[in-house]
Amino acid sequence: MRPISLIAGLFGFWLVLTAGLGPWSVVLGLFLAGGIGVAAARLLADPGDRPLSAGELVGLTGYMFRLVGFILPAAWQVVRLVMHRRIDIDPVVIEHRTRLRRPFARVALANSITLTPGTHCVDLDGDQLTIHCLEPRFAEPIFEGILEERLARLLEPKS
Repeated sequence: MRPISLIAGLFGFWLVLTAGLGPWSVVLGLFLAGGIGVAAARLLADPGDRPLSAGELVGLTGYMFRLVGFILPAAWQVVRLVMHRRIDIDPVVIEHRTRLRRPFARVALANSITLTPGTHCVDLDGDQLTIHCLEPRFAEPIFEGILEERLARLLEPKS
């Protein structure tokens, strides 16, 4: 991954989190995004993976908005579980083999699963994901492959 695109993404994320455009916020955000972006690009670079194109970056932005459509209903389900006086959950650990070939796409899928309340990607080993779910029904979208399909269309090479 190119440090410039990573720095830009991190800085954008900083601006969203801080919701501030004051001079100190912008300077601090640029400083932190620059340091983290350069370090991450060096430490996490996969020589076999190509950098993201501008179209992929735009597509990932749209993907993140669609991901919110999965996060909000899942968050509501978790809130309903927690608000009951007696929490009645049936946690499960599932294994899921992804068809995504690109390492970046696999990591994006694992992070998407972890961001969705009620699910947590515990391990990613090659194409095998180990996922903890508060309820078996929380695993249904994973098995349906909705997020995986969107990531495949966005990030996988066309065959």
